[in-house]
Amino acid sequence: MGCALAIGSPPAPTMGRHQTLAANQIGDTCIMTSHRPPTPPTPPHDRIATSSRRRLLQAFAGGTFAATLATPRRAAAAPRAGRAARQSDRSRAAVKAVYFNPLAADPDEELTRLLDLVARTELNALVIDVKEDGGVYYETEVPLFRDAATFSPVLDVTDLVAALRERDVYAIARLVTFKDSGLAFARPDLAVLDAATGEPWLDYGDGSWLNPFAAEVRESSIALAAELAGLGFDEVQFDYVRFPSDGDLERVDYGREAPDEEKIATIAGFLGAGREALAPLGAQTAADVFGFTLLQEDIGIGQSVVPIAEAIDVVCPMVYPSHFPEGSIDVAGHPNDFPAETIQISMEAGADRLGGDAAQLRPWLQDFSLAGLGEYGPADVRAQIDAAEAAGTGGWMIWNAANDYQETAFAPAE
Repeated sequence: MGCALAIGSPPAPTMGRHQTLAANQIGDTCIMTSHRPPTPPTPPHDRIATSSRRRLLQAFAGGTFAATLATPRRAAAAPRAGRAARQSDRSRAAVKAVYFNPLAADPDEELTRLLDLVARTELNALVIDVKEDGGVYYETEVPLFRDAATFSPVLDVTDLVAALRERDVYAIARLVTFKDSGLAFARPDLAVLDAATGEPWLDYGDGSWLNPFAAEVRESSIALAAELAGLGFDEVQFDYVRFPSDGDLERVDYGREAPDEEKIATIAGFLGAGREALAPLGAQTAADVFGFTLLQEDIGIGQSVVPIAEAIDVVCPMVYPSHFPEGSIDVAGHPNDFPAETIQISMEAGADRLGGDAAQLRPWLQDFSLAGLGEYGPADVRAQIDAAEAAGTGGWMIWNAANDYQETAFAPAE
């Protein structure tokens, strides 16, 4: 498909499971337009480049976890009703998923391999990339993406969903939302602009963003989600559903004032509108959020976990232990070396914000290793899973950009 991840090539399948974060940050692709200059690889799955993300988190850490819990509890949300008839019992069970990057290797072979892994283990779901930074991976009919030519049919979604349904596997579509370099250059009128140049603003990774305040962006993203639900996905998971964070924010131009409360309202409003569109189609609505949103009320990107949780069905915090700076939570060393404790602390904080119940949380956990920190083996992956389950979450998801999972971390199929 088109250019490599905003631009580079997919991760080599021979890298092995103990790849560095840099390797985990390569692999998703975009569609180049004639308006877009070449850019280096951009991280998938809403992970800021490690150094800038650490700076951001350090700014909000302010010491240990105990210092972050200043927000009072709210009443537990009432159960939501009105699921369409086609929604299966699988969506009400704990979701146990791995991520499927269709660009890591031959997508048909990778899908078969991962479905076989699901059949042998406790896994019951796949999270599948359908749109990444700058590219939709199937032949969409949504005008904004079709007319800008920012799509390429890497996936036959109809056949893919049929294969998952045949094996009774819960199908989650991962849809990268506001980080979209290809579309930002094809439609700069919808982009976050650089106040100094009038061109699309670039973050530290030379990636560009769509403007979350732009109604056409929000409406088209929801239309894409509804299209995916209509094609049979059980759930649509919005990623990069936030405002930019890593770059020269003094030069960001949204075309209007953007106080934090307006950012929060815009993101929650977008997600609520998404759920209103998906619920009648029988699909759940989920959103990936920074893990630190469980510890801090707001970190300036429009992601506040309470209004987000009120708007959607599933909140998916990215709580990779390797990505927490040392000293940011109350563990005796770097959080990477404390996988169980990091997840426990995060889930307890999230449950406290959500009225004492973690059932609406489904965390992203790591099955990869970050260079310079301890390698993650099956026991480390399992420790995260056990901590999430002990906290009462609605399941868990495992991330590895090369689809290279350590099977012994999972319980065998019953």
